[in-house]
Amino acid sequence: MTADEIRVLVVDDNDDDAVLIGHSLARTGMPVRVTRAETTEEVTAALAERPVDVVICDYNLPGVRAEDVLTQIRQHDPDLPFLLVSGQVGEETAADLMRAGARDFVLKDRLTRLAPAVQRELHEAAERRRHHRIEQQLRQAERLDSLGQLAGGIAHDFNNILAVIAGYATMLTEELGPGHELHADAVAIEQAAARGSGLTRQLLIFSGLEPSRPELLDLNVVATEMQRLLSRTLGEDIELTTMLSLNLPRITIDRSKLEQVVLNAANNARAAMPSGGRLTISTAAVRETGQVCLSITDTGCGMPAEVAARAFEPFFTTKGRGKGTGLGLATAYGVVTDAGGTISLDSSPGDGTTLRISLPPAEVAAPQSTLVKRPSAGSGRVLVVEDEDGVRDIVCRILRRAGYEVHAAADPAEALRMVHQERLHMDVLLTDVIMPGMSGTQLAAELRRTNPALPVLFMSGYTSGPAPGGQELPADAPLLHKPFQTENLLSALHAVLP
Repeated sequence: MTADEIRVLVVDDNDDDAVLIGHSLARTGMPVRVTRAETTEEVTAALAERPVDVVICDYNLPGVRAEDVLTQIRQHDPDLPFLLVSGQVGEETAADLMRAGARDFVLKDRLTRLAPAVQRELHEAAERRRHHRIEQQLRQAERLDSLGQLAGGIAHDFNNILAVIAGYATMLTEELGPGHELHADAVAIEQAAARGSGLTRQLLIFSGLEPSRPELLDLNVVATEMQRLLSRTLGEDIELTTMLSLNLPRITIDRSKLEQVVLNAANNARAAMPSGGRLTISTAAVRETGQVCLSITDTGCGMPAEVAARAFEPFFTTKGRGKGTGLGLATAYGVVTDAGGTISLDSSPGDGTTLRISLPPAEVAAPQSTLVKRPSAGSGRVLVVEDEDGVRDIVCRILRRAGYEVHAAADPAEALRMVHQERLHMDVLLTDVIMPGMSGTQLAAELRRTNPALPVLFMSGYTSGPAPGGQELPADAPLLHKPFQTENLLSALHAVLP
């Protein structure tokens, strides 16, 4: 069967009539393959055996009514064209069938009308299916948008909580010192807060709300850490191994998004190996292209060529209703191409699947430390504006310990009152972005009316959408992502001060 072949199911008790219908269509140049059925059971078997493009049904059948066949076809596929062909049938009966969903009625002694009717109905069926796909994609996009707003709200609140936990844990760690018996416990709290921050980023990545934060990475380190994570989540019936090449060039990509790509690929592999199997994560430097390659290979059921060809399409999934969004590989494609790389899929039925990611090596003049060093003791007056009491308190404590003179306001209105009525002078404004009544960007703009050179450092647990009042954070504005380590806070503040 060719790709353009039209698959016709003729429901008729006369084999000669079915052949005649096939010849009538073929004479007009239509490439058709005709299958005949004459009972409900045979119709069911024909529909299950292979896809059908159009159904042509006789009215006078000894074993089944045309109305019942029409009902059967509509339950199978509401968009499948159904045409009635008969030697004789009353106008009222034909009209009833048309109202029930038959697309056209052709008399057997006027089969010249059949081919144009079939061509018209195939075109209209394709248009109906296209409109349905668009509608489904729009509904999916609306659901994802709602999910994104929910995720953003959760991340904002959760990151505020994590900022408090991380801040107090850091203070405990410093106060106790390495020799104290509880020092390790305080460090564990810091690490748990950091993992919580990673979870909120994953939530935002899934929702498409997390801006990219590229960093210099060793792909072998990422692969090793993902192996530890996946070994706890994939199940004991999955053998997980890594094959890592030495001396890989480093790459530049958003780490959390790359980890999400690997996680999505591993989950797909898990679904393809319901009875267990082997998952291999490998890295390599490809001399011919100069690229750094990450491969994820499973021994699962694989997929046919037509499925593999659509694997990166948004919303395309073979997992069934409610079991997959169809966004995993589409998201992976976006992440990898955004980093200047390529992603491909190699799969065939029974031979497993390999997902290959190729990324350009980072152009680095000299190795740079990713450790954020705490600046020397600070000086100056800082106005901290934060509506979350816990976050405001820990930020103020950190800054006072570092040597700053700190003034705090629970909202922008209080901050403006302190400046205008109490004549508060400040050297820098440290403000949350999203607050009730007025955004941090609006507050900064208002204070800069009388002090245009005022340094401002923004902080937020969620910055992907517009701030209240419709003002968005400027792209080049200094921003501190919550939760943050003490060193990050002090370094960011030091950087904006003149």
